[in-house]
Formats: sequence, structure tokens, C-alpha cells
Amino acid sequence: MSTQTRPLPADRLWQPTTAKWFFTIFGASLFYAILRYHIAGDVSWAHFPLFILNKATSLAAVGFVASSYLIGKMIHWHDADRQLRLVVIKFCGLVGFFMAGIHAFFSLALLSPAYYGKYFDLDGKLNFQGELALTVGVVALFLLMSPAIATLPMMAKAVGGARWKRGMSIGYLTLSLVVVHLIVLGYKGWLAPLGWQAWLPPISLVAVVLAIIPLFVRKKLEHEKRLKEEELEKNSESE
Repeated sequence: MSTQTRPLPADRLWQPTTAKWFFTIFGASLFYAILRYHIAGDVSWAHFPLFILNKATSLAAVGFVASSYLIGKMIHWHDADRQLRLVVIKFCGLVGFFMAGIHAFFSLALLSPAYYGKYFDLDGKLNFQGELALTVGVVALFLLMSPAIATLPMMAKAVGGARWKRGMSIGYLTLSLVVVHLIVLGYKGWLAPLGWQAWLPPISLVAVVLAIIPLFVRKKLEHEKRLKEEELEKNSESE
């Protein structure tokens, strides 16, 4: 019997590199949620299986989606291997979509005045803040399906390169909606740092920073591209 192991397919999503990405992002999200709410805070460990995991999952979802749009632009760890870079981008995007779906189900299971009293009126109905946050979150999850579907192997050929790129770019709109979703949910807590457990920012604030970074990087790269195009145009006119 041969003891040789077959090499992994180059386009396999789960491999040592993507496993490191998963355990780093989700592990860091889970660690922060435990540190802030269990260790520094007063949340009972009885609420770890759903309440705390929901917070960790929501932060990880934003982290994965943000990473998928930063790899190759701001994160250059895999530039030497284009195939691996594309696999990691695809992996982060799909895991981010998956985590966002889990977060949606967890949140619906927890949705009650007992857990989220500030989003409910005295009559038990959602208030404006709660309804707006839910609506924006649902729309963001729906739009995130577009880049997720676009990662299927046949989609680029099926819809054409231009439409495929537009589908992938919808992720930036999703991140913008995630920013709105998080602001609606947590802005009051952000403005009261004296109430932060051990001076640790709320997970919603950490997540909004992660969501803004790819938007900022995209604007910066577009600005640099315009400047180069204008410079080339000036040079061509002067010749």
C-alpha cells in the first residue's frame, strides 16, 4: 500500500491556508465576545450557546466579507500565488455569507424584549430603531447573495465578465448597508465609553470599523487610478 498522499486540488476551498484564515477570524471574534461579555462583563455563561455565539458570528461575518475585498488590495500575503489568492478570496466571501445567514437565524431566535429591550416599545412591538435595523440587515443579507452566487465556477462565463464584476461589486453596497445596520443598532452605546466593560468597545463598533475599511480602500484605489489616468492623458497631450 502506498503511503504517499495526493496533493490537494489547487482550487479546493478548505485547505491549510484557508483553515488558518477561518480559525484566525472566527477565533478572534469568539475570543473578543467572551472577553467583553463574560469575563469583563456580567453576562452569564448560560447565554454562551446562542447570545454570545451570535455576537461572535456577526463579527466574524463582517470580518470574512471585509477580508474578501481587502486581499490583493490591502492584504498582500498571497500575491506570489494568484491561484491561492483567488481561493482565499472566494473562501472568505462564502464563509462570510454563511456566517451572516447563521447570525440572521440566531438573531430571530433571540428577538424578544428580554434580550433586546431597547429595540421594543412597552407594548412588546418593535420600535423604529428595531424595525429599521432588521430591514437594513435583511436587505444586506439578500444583496450578499449576489457575490456569493457569482463565485460559482460557471457564472463568469454564463453572465459575461462585465456583469460578473458588477455582481461581485455589490458586496461593497452590502458593506455600506452593514455600516448603516450597525449604526442603527449600536450608536448610543458607542457614545457612552464610560459604560464599556473594561474599556472594550462594543462588538458593533468593532464590526463597523471592519466594514468601513474596504470601502475606504476602494475609494482610495479609485482616486489613485483617476490620478494616473489624468497624468497619462496630460502626457499624451503634451507629446
